Amino acid sequence: MPLDIQVAPCYLLSVQKPSYSLAQVKGLMKDGGWILRESALDTAVELGFDQDDVYDCVVKHIEETHFYKTMESEKKKGLMQDVYHITYQEQRLYVKLQVNVQAVVVSFKEA
Repeated sequence: MPLDIQVAPCYLLSVQKPSYSLAQVKGLMKDGGWILRESALDTAVELGFDQDDVYDCVVKHIEETHFYKTMESEKKKGLMQDVYHITYQEQRLYVKLQVNVQAVVVSFKEA
């Protein structure tokens, strides 16, 4: 029996790729074109980080190899968000990014 008949389609997902170029996200942030969602700042602060740490983590430390998955926004159908897992300052983090006109840090929390 062929593999695609034996396994539910949801388990046959190919390796996902980010919806947004990480270079584009970093470039927007370097140019000042970024937003840190209030909820992302709140969870960052709970972990002992501030806005400068979020910027440093994304612009200077996140790499393509940290990509975890891409997902649709829960609030805006059709808007995709890229999730990265990274260890930054000895803390394992879940960082969700998207691009509208600006780069947006949607989530910055413990993974």
